[in-house]
Amino acid sequence: MNRYALVKALGWPGLAGLAALVLAVVAVALGQRWDAQAAHLQAEARALRAKARPAAVETAPVSVQQWQAALPPSRDRQQRLADLLELGIRLDLNGARTEHRLSTSEGLERLRVTMPVTGSYAQVRRFIGAALEHDPALSLDAIKLRRVSPISTDVDAELQWSLHGRAP
Repeated sequence: MNRYALVKALGWPGLAGLAALVLAVVAVALGQRWDAQAAHLQAEARALRAKARPAAVETAPVSVQQWQAALPPSRDRQQRLADLLELGIRLDLNGARTEHRLSTSEGLERLRVTMPVTGSYAQVRRFIGAALEHDPALSLDAIKLRRVSPISTDVDAELQWSLHGRAP
């Protein structure tokens, strides 16, 4: 039987069914290949998670009391704030003014410091890194960056810090 006779015998509905059958076989073969790849990737992900887990477990959990006891006392608050402001000056960041707000709760105190500064992006990054390295009980809560003009090398940054400490 030649091709034309087969096409005539099957008709268009038969050819469409035959094409669908061929596509189904191809889809099954590709699906098995994709399943094998997914299983391989899942095994890799499990292995990576298993490698990462021991590093996370090595650090001993710290209780709330231990964490609170490690915080600086409230009497150091003014010096810590002065250190933060001085660090900005030493890195040649121009700051207009800072705002401070103190709150205490359950033996903890938090001095929120809003600090607008102007300088290059690199200066702001160095300042943030140096400040966080200098005071482990300091956190950067928010940062807003704005470039005055597209050609300016300086950015206006508003940094919101929290100095955490033990309340008296």
